[in-house]
Amino acid sequence: MAGMRAAARGSSPNPRAEPLLRACLDLVEHLVRQSLDVTKAEVDTTLAVLERAFGELEDGVSAEATMNPASVALKNAIGRLKALRLELGAR
Repeated sequence: MAGMRAAARGSSPNPRAEPLLRACLDLVEHLVRQSLDVTKAEVDTTLAVLERAFGELEDGVSAEATMNPASVALKNAIGRLKALRLELGAR
C-alpha cells in the first residue's frame, strides 16, 4: 500500500505504476486469503507476474537512476515470494 501511495505522489509519478501495483497487490491478497492451501505453483505464477511488472516499471529507466518507490515495493514483494517459495519447497 505504501508503494501505491508513493507511486501516485512521487516527484515524477509513473502513470503505469499504480495500476500495475494494484494488480500485483490483488494477486498477493489472493494468496494471503488461501494461505493454508497455497501451492508452490501458485507462488511461482505470482512471482512471475510481479517480476514482469517490475521489468515494465523499470523499462527505459537508466541504470544510474535510483529505483522509484513502486519498484522498491515490488522488489520487496518479490523477495518475500522467493522466500515463501523456498519454504514451500522444504515441506
